[in-house]
Amino acid sequence: MTTLVQEIQYALEKVKDPSRVEQMEAYMKNHFSFIGVMSGPRKLIFQQFKPQLLRFNPEQSWEFILECWASSYREVQYIGIDYLLTCYKKNAQASDGEHLTFILSNQTWWDSLDLIASHSVGHYARQFPEAFQELALSWETSTNFWLQRTLLIHQLKYKQQTNLELLQNYIHAFKWNNEFFIQKAIGWSLREVSKWNPDWVRVLVESENLSGLAKREAMKYVPIG
Repeated sequence: MTTLVQEIQYALEKVKDPSRVEQMEAYMKNHFSFIGVMSGPRKLIFQQFKPQLLRFNPEQSWEFILECWASSYREVQYIGIDYLLTCYKKNAQASDGEHLTFILSNQTWWDSLDLIASHSVGHYARQFPEAFQELALSWETSTNFWLQRTLLIHQLKYKQQTNLELLQNYIHAFKWNNEFFIQKAIGWSLREVSKWNPDWVRVLVESENLSGLAKREAMKYVPIG
């Protein structure tokens, strides 16, 4: 896999725009190094390698993703995410908890976590509910707020199938945490629910005594009165 990822990095470097690097790194608060490849050219490169990647079995899939994750360049990590989002429904296994935990806890920022949480973790939770229940317990008691954010937003794509009781339990558990990304996730998750159940959101905001960012986000689409 190392050779393949090196080939992908070389392909990215051939279409880089060095003038973009400073801006891209600043946007990510200088947490990551960038080659200077925007999303459009990167996705074209992913399409070039996609036929080869689609042949991977589940074990090879994770080997590739983790090799991308080990890169010092964010665009290579993005290729790993592009692949994960494309192939996870086909390759998902109940034993994926350890790998999901790793990529959610390392090289982590909102740009990677939000996609993985709302797509891959959301699918994993539906397909393997018993395995997810055990995994979620370890995340809930973790000191890593990114894992807690994952629990808050993994149902974002569920719409009317959202488990409201579970969501409220996580909001109740994490609302004390003033971390921006937790408060934002609380509000975001409720904002999505408010699109089809605004009354429930209004009651929850009051009963949980939410305020500040979480409340503003949650009530964005909730009719007044």
